[in-house]
Amino acid sequence: MKVIDLLRILGKNLVLLVLTPLVLVVLVFYLTRKPTYTYSSETTLYTGIATGSSVEMDKSLSFFATNTAFDNLINVIKSRETQQQVAIRLLAQDLMLDKYDPKYISKQSFQNLQRITPEYIKRLVVKNGKAIPASTPNKTQGGGTFSFESLDTTNTMFMQPATIDKAAYEQTVRNLEAYMASSDTNFVYKLLNFSNPHYSIKAISSVNVQRISSSDLVKLKYDSDDPGICQQTLVLLTEVCIKNYKRIKENRSDAVVKYFEFQLAQAAGRLKVGEDKLLQFNEENKIINYYEQSKAVAVVKEDLDVDYNNKRIKLAGLQAAIKRIEEKLNNQQQVTLKSGSIIEKRNQLSNINSKIAVAETIEYNKTIDNDKLVQLKTEAERLKDEIRKSVTDLYSYGNTTEGLPVSTLLSDWIANVIAYEDTKAGLGVLGERINEFQKQYAIYAPAGANIKRIEREISVSEQEFLEILHGLNLAKLKMQDAELSSTINAVDPPFFPLSPNPTKRKILIIVAGLVGFLIVLGSILAAEYFDDTLKNIRKVSKIIKLKVIGVYPKILLATGSLNFPFVTNRLLEIIIQQIDLLTVKNSDSTEVRTLLFLSSLSNEGKTVTAGNIAWKLKKQGKKVLFLNFSRETLRSTETSQIGYPETQSVVSTSGFIQSNNKPKFISRILGFSDNRTDLSSPFLQNPEKYLDTNEYLQYHVDAGFYSTGKYEDIIAANKMNLDFKPEYVLIELPPILYYTYPQQLVAAADLAILLYRANRVWSDADQGAIETLKKITRKEPVVLLNGVESQVVETVLGDLPKRRSWLRRIAKKIIRFQFKTHYQP
Repeated sequence: MKVIDLLRILGKNLVLLVLTPLVLVVLVFYLTRKPTYTYSSETTLYTGIATGSSVEMDKSLSFFATNTAFDNLINVIKSRETQQQVAIRLLAQDLMLDKYDPKYISKQSFQNLQRITPEYIKRLVVKNGKAIPASTPNKTQGGGTFSFESLDTTNTMFMQPATIDKAAYEQTVRNLEAYMASSDTNFVYKLLNFSNPHYSIKAISSVNVQRISSSDLVKLKYDSDDPGICQQTLVLLTEVCIKNYKRIKENRSDAVVKYFEFQLAQAAGRLKVGEDKLLQFNEENKIINYYEQSKAVAVVKEDLDVDYNNKRIKLAGLQAAIKRIEEKLNNQQQVTLKSGSIIEKRNQLSNINSKIAVAETIEYNKTIDNDKLVQLKTEAERLKDEIRKSVTDLYSYGNTTEGLPVSTLLSDWIANVIAYEDTKAGLGVLGERINEFQKQYAIYAPAGANIKRIEREISVSEQEFLEILHGLNLAKLKMQDAELSSTINAVDPPFFPLSPNPTKRKILIIVAGLVGFLIVLGSILAAEYFDDTLKNIRKVSKIIKLKVIGVYPKILLATGSLNFPFVTNRLLEIIIQQIDLLTVKNSDSTEVRTLLFLSSLSNEGKTVTAGNIAWKLKKQGKKVLFLNFSRETLRSTETSQIGYPETQSVVSTSGFIQSNNKPKFISRILGFSDNRTDLSSPFLQNPEKYLDTNEYLQYHVDAGFYSTGKYEDIIAANKMNLDFKPEYVLIELPPILYYTYPQQLVAAADLAILLYRANRVWSDADQGAIETLKKITRKEPVVLLNGVESQVVETVLGDLPKRRSWLRRIAKKIIRFQFKTHYQP
């Protein structure tokens, strides 16, 4: 489609294109004459998720983890639980007001709330409540336990009216929550779950939550028709979402800490059991340090074994020496006896001398018993004499039988005997000591294995305890980090909106006009695109695939400044020129040119068009014969052949289109052009009026008609007399879809001209009829398009001769890019 064609379509529907948007604009303007104003408030929260502080020094930031954390926060804000808490808190706050306060709720909203709230709901409101004790925290702040909550000095954003007691407010909230949960048909439940503009979950869910770029900030924006409720909704939403987010994060970490604390207590118990078991074993076996003690026992036992073996060796040597000496002594027994007697007497003398000395020295301050002292001295003298006598006897044995000095052997014998007795006594003691160490070994041998097993159990329990303790420390670190990261602050608290948002009334009006224009434009273009009518030469060539020899215009009642007779005559001349070119004969030939005028359906304009062609040929000095079929005989023949009852024919008695020339009011209102037919136009007259009697003849359609092979047969069959020989014979046949036709006549014709209305839709039946016709004709049929619009005529004649304004001429030049072409009107 060319630009000029598009502009013509728009110009044709200009009134509709203007009227429809105008009507929509007026309608929207009227409906929005009382707009509902809305107010907007915003708040910005600092989360610290991406760049905030952390107690984990080696903690690395992850892009996906950060995005997930932000998604979690946003989902907590948008969760139904959060929105429900906000709705209940907002309702409780507004119900506790004694009168409306524009800072919190407008007068109209307050009155509406009081009007719709039942009395039994108002009784749930606590006006003067007692202080509610704070809930016991999960973590005590004393006793050395650290919490970041003690460092949080930020504003809690509790912006309630001064007339509302916080304890009473919390109690009211709990009352409303309990009542709402009691059933799904009560007032509070319906208020929250239906479409209340202020207290419904649907209204609060319209809060816009978004992260600001890639920062740590989250923006919340809310629109409402009440400025006070708008601000308070954001205040309560911020407070509730911070609490819920903190609770979720801390509960998750606290659960991990409790798990590790429980496991640590279990591990500590198992470690204590092992240590107590080791202590009891050491007490029962009198073990202080098993490894040192066992080592000392082994060393001492080794030394004892060495001493025992050495003494056994020494004892054997001494025993051998004593035996050898005794063999050399012949008076060994006497020497032994004498020696023993001397020693015994010497010991007795020593004892007596001691008594005498004591009596003489220590007892000096006592009365001396002289008789006893004399007896002691007498006994001492007697012993001395006996000793002298024994020594004298002993001396007589002074030499051995080998002549050796007895004194020397005796000394050796005495020394060996003494050493032997000493060694023998030592062996006995060592034997007893070794037996004691054997008993100690019997205790230490199994004790080592038991101690190893107990110590291994203690080691495993200790490692488990240390690992769990390490996990507990990490979990506590995570908990503190979660507590720190869940601290959200409002860096930009919600503000009170002083002025309403600009209404969308202007935009709606503009959109209404634009949508109306686009709908009409789209409908027009869609109708044009899906238009299947034979509208112009290009579509006919594409659809029918036959040559178009010309067009015939629609004969309108109102043609404006167009020189319509000139245009019609020129179109007829072009058609005749095309017919001559397609039916050219030898220059000296006198053969008649037979032209067949056919159509698929009735009322295609065959009679009018063929009559005008015949009239134009006659004006050019040609001898013309126009043979048209008699519609009465056609109906009679069909009735007799088929046998159906006679009814109204599908064709008119005259063969002309029955047009309704009454002006259409709606079409005129919408600005459409006047499509009424000019029935008085000379181009729509019956050929009988402008052709002679012998130039326009009607033939009968009977049984013999279908066997005719040329126009002379038709004349002869109808007993017509011609006083001239025609140069052009124009024969109109009945509609080929409804009636049969003489094939020999069609085959003998010089040219078959198919007439079709430009406003008709092409069908497969039409195409099938043409395909059959093409097989009969000796030359391919041609098409004559009838009843075309003026713009189609321009494709044949160019610019039509009519008066145009200077503005239209300039616009046409611009559209066609003919800036240097001089235009002649």
